[in-house]
Amino acid sequence: MLNKLGERKMDKKIILAVVVVMLFAFSPAVSVRAITADDIKNAIQSPYELTIATIEGGNPETVDPAWCYDTASAELIMNVYDTLITFDGEHMERYLPSIATEWTIENITGTKSPEGLDWYFRYTFKIRTGVKFYDVAGHVYDLTPQDVEYSFERELVQDRASGPQWMLYEPLLNTWGAFGLNSTPIVPGEPGYNESELIRVGKMIDHAIESNDTHVWFNLAFPGAYAPFMQILSQSWSSILSKQWVNEYVIGELGRPEWSGDWGDYTGWIEYHDPEISPLDDPTPIMCGTGPYMLETLSYTDEYWTVVRNENYWRGWPADFPKLGPSRPAGWVDRLTVTWHYTWEVRREMFLSGQIDMCAVPRQNLPEMYEDFEAGILKDGLRCTYPLPLLVVDALFFMFDIDPATPYGKINDYGVFSEDGIPRDFFGNPDWGIHVRKAFAYAFDYDTYLQQAYLGEAIHPATAIIPGLPCYDPTVEGYYYDLDKAVEEFQKVPGLWDTGFTITVLYNEGNLARQTAANLLKSAIESLNPKFHVEVTMTDWRSYLRACLYHQTPVFIIGWLADYPDPHNFAFAFYYSKGAFAVWQLYENATMDQLIEQAIREPDLEKRCQIYHEVQVLAVADCPSTTLDQPIGRHFERDWVVDWYYNPIYPGIYAYNLWKWYYIPHALLLESGTLTQPWCNYLPFDVNYDGVIDGIDISIVARAFGSDPGPPIHERWCFRADVSNDRIVDGVDLTYVCRYFGSESPPWEYSP
Repeated sequence: MLNKLGERKMDKKIILAVVVVMLFAFSPAVSVRAITADDIKNAIQSPYELTIATIEGGNPETVDPAWCYDTASAELIMNVYDTLITFDGEHMERYLPSIATEWTIENITGTKSPEGLDWYFRYTFKIRTGVKFYDVAGHVYDLTPQDVEYSFERELVQDRASGPQWMLYEPLLNTWGAFGLNSTPIVPGEPGYNESELIRVGKMIDHAIESNDTHVWFNLAFPGAYAPFMQILSQSWSSILSKQWVNEYVIGELGRPEWSGDWGDYTGWIEYHDPEISPLDDPTPIMCGTGPYMLETLSYTDEYWTVVRNENYWRGWPADFPKLGPSRPAGWVDRLTVTWHYTWEVRREMFLSGQIDMCAVPRQNLPEMYEDFEAGILKDGLRCTYPLPLLVVDALFFMFDIDPATPYGKINDYGVFSEDGIPRDFFGNPDWGIHVRKAFAYAFDYDTYLQQAYLGEAIHPATAIIPGLPCYDPTVEGYYYDLDKAVEEFQKVPGLWDTGFTITVLYNEGNLARQTAANLLKSAIESLNPKFHVEVTMTDWRSYLRACLYHQTPVFIIGWLADYPDPHNFAFAFYYSKGAFAVWQLYENATMDQLIEQAIREPDLEKRCQIYHEVQVLAVADCPSTTLDQPIGRHFERDWVVDWYYNPIYPGIYAYNLWKWYYIPHALLLESGTLTQPWCNYLPFDVNYDGVIDGIDISIVARAFGSDPGPPIHERWCFRADVSNDRIVDGVDLTYVCRYFGSESPPWEYSP
């Protein structure tokens, strides 16, 4: 840390002197035979197609941005749809224009909505003209500001259970969802139904987002500045749909029960609130976006999805990288395919043979990617980017009220024990449920798990407020492996020790880390008492999510990727009664809710961190879940893949920036004569892709000298400047670029 800080403050004159010395040291020209573009094309399998093999069962749950709250779905959505703004490369707090060309933030404190709701800030976006929606069926629609307004209002109307809508309701309407805006029932037919309240809620949603012929604006009712709002607008749930496509095609031609965007008398919208399944998924998935790709196929039977290039994409082809100088990259991907069909053994062989370009590698199987794992020598043709700091945490969650109709084990009535089942309040009983939760938390062997599942490349944080987030408190101690304490907690439950139980632990197919966790838990608990039984069960990702949502799995193991890098995002999801995981668990603690509400409204960071200290302490004491790991990431790809970069809150691969090619110095590192497989793990030193290594490349690296991606990410970080692929821009990178100064890349002949 001290070394990096010192590098960041290095004087620019020193950097320039270093560059000059390197130029003199490495200026002799390098002789290399001429290699044509055709030579390189022939060395790359499927040069215009990118194929990714993810874990078995890693299928998307939905194609609907409003429904999507999982990474598998968001990866597909981010390639088909656009948002108002987008992240600036790897930066999580800097933004670039997308559907919006410019924006302003205005303090309007003292203004009220027509319904009397206090407004505090207004975010106004000018909408880009000339943008069109496309799909593979040939539908074409013009983008208008009304499409933007409709997309966000549709999301607030849908407000599906445990969905992402809370991130919009909180800043726009100062609540957690549509039902949080009223004190009386607003669903027709419910006892005490109040139509006037239904109308009032509809009007508040309608007036939260407004538009005219050129702009869209958001009226924030949150009492104070809402820091994450721009990050929320950059993610998949903020994707823009075509209102015309929905009305003419989804509703008009297909006859699906979708909200039209017509408020009418403000009573009809409730019919479209919290559907069991999105109309965009049922009976077949459909998408129509302004993004770089169009959905061609999503097959749950054949276990893959494919998107094809939108040739009319408004940003143009190839992608532009203005920060890298005056040039533009020369290639692109015509077809992106993601499959969850293959076992690890099959996808490993496909990856090593070049049939797939990117591969999900289970942490336990890392050595299989290396000729010498300890020395870090990869197998030929592979590239690994490491270490990647992840804003991800996995946890073991306890269901407080289990659906007795679940297919996952026998569930008895409240408080009824039996050796072949568990009571439905096994974890949630107000008198003794806490002891069962703590017993399970103490029965988990965290250290063995980190070694077996992650080869030690992970830590065990105490709570969901993890390192890398503001207000993480390392003094809070979480649970640890102690079977004596587990026995002590189990014996505090009247009748449980003598009766025993049988419980099912569910994990999603293909996730070896969660399978390892489930089996470790089974081994430990069954060792305590011959009457204790744990059954480990696997299911696909889609079924897994639904089992959690409908309270059908007694315990479940799942992870959380940051929606935005703030402790509120984790505290809300894990511990707030209306948060995603808490809703699944049916967990509620009034004190915890009060603390989390207080923390997000506190503008002073020091005071805010004091509140989050209390949240972390209470999370351990109440034990609604126990955290398992915060891993360190690795990204594997074939070394012909160009320009993948890492943003910690991206849900997956964004293909618009990618293409396949071999660059200088790949050709320079080959034996003269015949083009063969290039050496692995070298990145191009032609930093700005203009076909020659010159002073511009050196200046880009020098400008980023001393930077790293954090967290927090350095303001001068540029992933292309890290040519040595070690996650810091330093003298090694300057040396490589200077060494090949004056070398030219093969001629550009890469258009289809």
